[in-house]
Amino acid sequence: MQLINKFKKMSLKGRIAIVFAVSTFIPLLFTVVFSYFTMSSILTNKLNTTFNSNLNQIRLTLENTIDDMNYVSQQIDFSENINITLENYLKLEPSLEKTQLYDEIKNELNVITFSNPNIGLSLLYIEEDDSYVFNSHWAKDDFTLRNDPLFIKGYKIDNFGPHVSMERFNNKSVLSTVRELDINYSQNVYLYIESNLDLTKNILESDNVINETSYLILDENKKIIYSEQEKAFSINQTFNPQSNKNYGTTDGYYWFREDTERGWSIVSLISVSQYNEEINQWIIMMIYIAILFVVISLVVGLLLWKTFYKPLNQFNREVKLMGDSNFHSEIVQTSIPEFIDLTHRFRYMRKQISTLITEIEQKERNRADLEVEKLLHQINPHFLMNTLDTARWLAVSGEKDQVIHLISSLNKILYYNMGKLGQSSTLKDELDSMEQYLQLQQIRYDFTYNINIYLDDRLLNTYVPRFILQPIVENSIYHGLVDDGQIDVNIQLHNHEIMIEVKDDGRGMSREKINRILYTDQLEEKKQGMGIGLNYVKRILEKTYHKKARIEIVSTINKGTSVILYIPNGGEKSDSSIISRGR
Repeated sequence: MQLINKFKKMSLKGRIAIVFAVSTFIPLLFTVVFSYFTMSSILTNKLNTTFNSNLNQIRLTLENTIDDMNYVSQQIDFSENINITLENYLKLEPSLEKTQLYDEIKNELNVITFSNPNIGLSLLYIEEDDSYVFNSHWAKDDFTLRNDPLFIKGYKIDNFGPHVSMERFNNKSVLSTVRELDINYSQNVYLYIESNLDLTKNILESDNVINETSYLILDENKKIIYSEQEKAFSINQTFNPQSNKNYGTTDGYYWFREDTERGWSIVSLISVSQYNEEINQWIIMMIYIAILFVVISLVVGLLLWKTFYKPLNQFNREVKLMGDSNFHSEIVQTSIPEFIDLTHRFRYMRKQISTLITEIEQKERNRADLEVEKLLHQINPHFLMNTLDTARWLAVSGEKDQVIHLISSLNKILYYNMGKLGQSSTLKDELDSMEQYLQLQQIRYDFTYNINIYLDDRLLNTYVPRFILQPIVENSIYHGLVDDGQIDVNIQLHNHEIMIEVKDDGRGMSREKINRILYTDQLEEKKQGMGIGLNYVKRILEKTYHKKARIEIVSTINKGTSVILYIPNGGEKSDSSIISRGR
């Protein structure tokens, strides 16, 4: 517990040193110890698996070769056509007929032997004459039918080898099969077949996966009939080590044996000295690897320390300077991508903080400016004078109800307009103020209009800046509608934004006129309506939402105008309701 508490109180420098040392040397020590104690087991399992697999493959190859030769000899011996033709051939004196029989027998023998790629030299041997016929290849002058050692003894068929091939100009080690043919002839006729594979090159050496491995072949009496280590294991010597297993040690060799169902066996040998040499090489290699690993770890640790700790100290100094209100220091100098990214993010954050401080100061300065600006965009005196003059004439003409509606609408508009700058309003209040304004203008100018409001119900209580709808509708009346028309107001959620669209079917506006309304403050525009123009809407959105809100105007001459506001909002979209009002 004390060590843990002490570790928790250590500096980052000390923690890194301890963690690096532990993570480096403990795994290394464990690896060395584990390798040392498991080395013998690993090598033994490796040898057992490798030699057993190797011996099994060699055994299968030899058995397949013997089976192929026996099968070919059986095909020839059991061929009734060959036997009859051969009997006639041997009994005839030299003649044309004998030549024809020779060709016939030769062709049939070629069909059988050449169809098997494992068959090499083949011939028919007449024992009493010590002669051979129908040889597939040229035989040596000192041809011998039975070549020691005798591999497998059978009834009328024997397998010999490994021995030197009887084929002329061929000194490779082969296996051979001698079969006595069952034909009606005064002399014994034997079929001699050799394997086409070089026993030492194609079988033993190709399957020798371990350097300097030697092989023995034992007959059914465990006598050595083939040896690659004749000094230690001579031919005809009995190989019978005192072991009930198929592996062990004898005479300075590790040996592994593979037995067959026919009684013969194959043994692979590897010297104990070579085995110990591999262990010693393994130990030496592990020592070198351990030393190299320690050196590399120390070098890497030192480089890591310098690479990591120096930029971290510089970064710490830069953070302290920012705490002292120094927002322009750049101390960290590094080429490490992670530190570069961290430094860029920190400096970006520092810049944002500095910008936010500046913006807050600027907002406080602009707040007073916005109060004055709103006063400039308040009710146009001409609008009030003309509205009151309309009320007077309606009273004179006895239109009492219209006077009441006119004064009531004007009162609500003035009350709504008296709100403080910066105090938000809801969309519901904005829509109500817009409708009061439309009712007032309808009484003044006696025009007919139809207004459709498409509204997401959940947005009714959403807070927005004051007087953002009335100037848009006013623009539709003065620059769009004629004696009658239709105004569509669509308020929906669109990609996490509130989309407010006011669309009319009036005269439309040119791009030049749109730019003049949005970006200028001409007196002619102020003299119309209440005087709170689209320029006010654009500026109040910029003041309130900065670059997160925008206004778009799309207009087509003689088809209408669409004014669209995009205001940030975090709400979710619900089913829309449609409200239609006509006048």
